Amino acid sequence: MTINKINFPIYGIIILISIIIGMIYIYIKMKKENFKNKNILLYFILYLTFSITFGKIFNLLVNDENINIINTGLSSYGGVIGIILASFIFEKILPTNKKIIKYSIISLTIVYSISKIACFVSGCCYGIPYNGIFSVKYPNVLNISLFPVQLLETIIFFIIFLVCNKIRNNRNIIYLTIILSSFAKFSLDFLRYDHVTKNITVNQIFSILLIIITLIIYIINRNRKEE
Repeated sequence: MTINKINFPIYGIIILISIIIGMIYIYIKMKKENFKNKNILLYFILYLTFSITFGKIFNLLVNDENINIINTGLSSYGGVIGIILASFIFEKILPTNKKIIKYSIISLTIVYSISKIACFVSGCCYGIPYNGIFSVKYPNVLNISLFPVQLLETIIFFIIFLVCNKIRNNRNIIYLTIILSSFAKFSLDFLRYDHVTKNITVNQIFSILLIIITLIIYIINRNRKEE
């Protein structure tokens, strides 16, 4: 499959769609929890502001290209940091039963799943050299056959979303969602082109750190409850 550059802001449109779908998921859950509309609006302002800002900042920090905060893309881990911060700030402004954090974390899996379609059609975050079935070629990027890792990420993270949403009432679902997503991200990164020249990527380092931090927080909270 050959994908030529499209002179249309398809990347931004798909990213916007993914964020809207994530927000719709959170909105439905917040309405079921009887959140007032003004509080939902407040959360979405924080959600959008922090996810986009941190997504761009993180991408600038890890990207070697000569880009600025306007034309840079959105880093998934930057977005994760932003949304977690937005959730914690919302909880400080309006203390609730912590379910907003749970729904926000689960929503990230569907947002990321859909956003990888944007990467696939625009030719970024592409895979390792590969000549097998479903291989893809970007003449404007690298004129060689590549593994469609973006589509695999879409499928894997959609499955994670379905599983985590199904068991959302499990008291450990926040930890489980973060660990599953981080492990998937770590594993799938081996199929990205970055591994042609690197043994481990920034995304993988961050994945490991996030898993460790999540496990530490889980152990601390469990010990507190036992006491």
